[in-house]
Amino acid sequence: MSPTVATLDQLDHAIAVAYVALGAARSAWDRCPSAANARAVDEAEDWVDLLLDERLATQG
Repeated sequence: MSPTVATLDQLDHAIAVAYVALGAARSAWDRCPSAANARAVDEAEDWVDLLLDERLATQG
């Protein structure tokens, strides 16, 4: 699933939101290290990585 972002400002905002979601997932995993929370962390990391890759691609 690739995000569709019209402007760099929107992409930067999406990165910030995804990073906050990653922090929340990590916090949930710290409180309760379960397989479901580990998957949530993995998915949040993947989303941040995808957005960062897209941001880097727009600079090139």
